[in-house]
Amino acid sequence: MSHRSASSDPTELPGITAIILCGGRATRLGGIEKPLADLGGKSLLAHVIARLEPQVDSIVLSVGRGSAHYGGFGYPVVVDDDPDQGPLAGIVSALAVVATPWTLTTPADTPFIPANLVHALAPSCHERGAAVVSAGGHRQNLTMLLDEEQTASLGEFYRVGGRAVHRWLVAGGVEEVAFPEDGFLNINTPEDLGLALSELDRR
Repeated sequence: MSHRSASSDPTELPGITAIILCGGRATRLGGIEKPLADLGGKSLLAHVIARLEPQVDSIVLSVGRGSAHYGGFGYPVVVDDDPDQGPLAGIVSALAVVATPWTLTTPADTPFIPANLVHALAPSCHERGAAVVSAGGHRQNLTMLLDEEQTASLGEFYRVGGRAVHRWLVAGGVEEVAFPEDGFLNINTPEDLGLALSELDRR
């Protein structure tokens, strides 16, 4: 059953679980667990959690390996069933423990997620069941808000061999919602960390 028509009021939100994608090692950051990289005295993941907690009802951490590193964050940790199959595998694995009508997905290396992320995506999710972020003209394939019908569609896409989230987004005509680029700075290199630290000092 889809919940996209659960309320006639598009500002009213159903329950939402955020899946934070923590899989993959940061080869350009010395092979560390990238979500645990330090930014101003807090891990990247801690920054993401702090920004998501006011916006969602629950959080699940999807990890590829090294799950012992994530127990201290106080949220359920789900290990990818297929850790070498990319982030879609992490999403599908974590969906097994999601019990809310809507699901938000986001990577753990974008520490400046906007405070209005969910509310900005919600109208499109109410209308069409799914919405994805576009920042600075670039679609952020892993930052999506989905209802139950669309999470089922994404899961089926994976089960029949789909591995690239962007292919599912394009095939389904998922609506892109524009955000400022600085809210989605992605941390991949020491230089990115330096930029993020400068941005943190300005906030």
